[in-house]
Amino acid sequence: MKISEIFLSIEGEGIRTGAPAVFIRLFGCNLRCSYCDSMYAVEGTDYCELSVEEILQKVKSFNTQYVTLTGGEPLIHKNVDTLLKTLENSGYFINIETNGTMPKPIGFKHLFCTMDWKSPSSGMNSRMKMENLLTLDEHDVVKFVVANVEDLEDAAKVVESFEHLFTAQGKKLPTFYVSPVFNTMPYEQMVNWILANDTMRKNNVRFQVQLHKIIWDPNARGV
Repeated sequence: MKISEIFLSIEGEGIRTGAPAVFIRLFGCNLRCSYCDSMYAVEGTDYCELSVEEILQKVKSFNTQYVTLTGGEPLIHKNVDTLLKTLENSGYFINIETNGTMPKPIGFKHLFCTMDWKSPSSGMNSRMKMENLLTLDEHDVVKFVVANVEDLEDAAKVVESFEHLFTAQGKKLPTFYVSPVFNTMPYEQMVNWILANDTMRKNNVRFQVQLHKIIWDPNARGV
């Protein structure tokens, strides 16, 4: 598998914010978002080829129970199911950070997805498919990375659609997060918009910042 980097850090956002985790960053992506902060894992030749067993041994060296697969886009790799099964069978609890173009993998007990809905400002909004988000459940996360009011309005419409579709199916909603594109819309303005929006309030949409970019240099790798 093409691996950009494997490193120990804390979860910088989402359900496991602040918890130690091993990050496996796979190389390659099927999108080109305007705000991408890991282009080194998308284009070029800055990666190594590792077998699933080699990845597992590297993960074991960090001695923690949480693993996060990220990218790039991890779910486009043909051996990803083998990697996921190997990690789960080895006792790891897995978070997949995925861009919304692929459905959630099925058949796993200790896995959840943090799935993006790409905003208009990303340039990739047209690539989103609601059917992929409908593979999620109450253990998963939907993340909206937003830069402006148009992005927030789009996120609110998607949350409203989720509410109707999941209610019709008798399913509990995933957890929703709004995350600002770094150094764009002021945090206060974004939070005030969320608080003033009925759909966002009713569905418990959470505001978050990328904690790792506050702790370390925002351009640093391996954190």
